[in-house]
Amino acid sequence: MPEHLEKNLLVCFLSCKKNNHLWERLSNYNFNKIIFCGDPDINEPYILNNNILTLKCGDSYDYLPVKIYLMIKAVLEIPEFKNITHILKIDDWDTKIDNDITKKINEINLYDYCGQQLHNHFIGMRNYHFNKCPENSIWNDKKYEGDFVPWFDGGSGYILSKCAMQIIENEFKSIDEVYENHIYEDVMIALILRKNGIYPKVIEKIIIAYNNFKNIKRKNINENKKFMLFNKLR
Repeated sequence: MPEHLEKNLLVCFLSCKKNNHLWERLSNYNFNKIIFCGDPDINEPYILNNNILTLKCGDSYDYLPVKIYLMIKAVLEIPEFKNITHILKIDDWDTKIDNDITKKINEINLYDYCGQQLHNHFIGMRNYHFNKCPENSIWNDKKYEGDFVPWFDGGSGYILSKCAMQIIENEFKSIDEVYENHIYEDVMIALILRKNGIYPKVIEKIIIAYNNFKNIKRKNINENKKFMLFNKLR
């Protein structure tokens, strides 16, 4: 568990350039935030321009784990984020966050890995990414063959302490290692942390709302049923 008592949260919106029409709304929040996306053609490992963090990597679905990994490395390296104690990773779409979020989630001081929508099982859909990746991607028709452990849904968001971020940063020797072994960023995070004795902790009153949150919860319930059926048929 984190030893620090003071929290300094950075909200990190996972986005892509095709969703840049969402950036103005996200930038209007009063709390500390960045919007991060990928661009393989930049000359630096990352570029921070105001609150837009551009990472040197692909910007398509198959690069989501790489984008998360590079975002974490950048936040740990950028001097202006040196006092950040936690990050909240969340998707850019259909998201509404209370401007007072940092005052209302005091529980994050107690945990390294917490969130609100937990997939509490050890099975998952190994082809969920099909039809989401570019045709020239290795993941276009390649099933995920790795492990599943209980993980927080990436779209619903999860919070990582600086300790957890440092563990994740030190997990890989190269970007290729991330790309070739992981397609689900949220599962990747859970796997790394579990290996280091860090387990997900649900925060019931995290102040994050979705216009279609009920639909998301219903979708997750239906997916859990599919997971159970899938496991029986294997």
